Amino acid sequence: MKILKKIVLGASVGINIGLLFAVSFSYAYQLPNLVASGPTFTNHFHRPLTALVCSIVLWALMGILFSLSDTIFQNDHLSITRRTIEHFSVTYVGFTILAILAGWFPLSLSWLAFYTFIYLLIYLLIWFISMAQAKKLVRELNKNLK
Repeated sequence: MKILKKIVLGASVGINIGLLFAVSFSYAYQLPNLVASGPTFTNHFHRPLTALVCSIVLWALMGILFSLSDTIFQNDHLSITRRTIEHFSVTYVGFTILAILAGWFPLSLSWLAFYTFIYLLIYLLIWFISMAQAKKLVRELNKNLK
């Protein structure tokens, strides 16, 4: 039941974030209608509604990916370094495939390198913040134990 809850929550968060971005970009580019993704993606479909439905499915899968990948950190048999590398690998590969399917960037080496650089920067930023919070919690727990 816990995994089902993670799937539903992850899908909901992914859809909401995707919709927020779609609305934001549609407004930013002053488009008359909501556009689910870029033209390279939406041009694959005969109807804009079909493109939106496919985008919603991809956004849900992205949310599920990140929600379920968190379980990697629950494996106490692995070092934190190994868990971090596994989590990075799973999320990078999974999200990259979904982002390509969503038409978020063209399939070229330069774009993949740029995307990888940005993904790595964001991942490292989140990792450093998480590690700082964990160290703070450990200090507080140790302080309370003394």
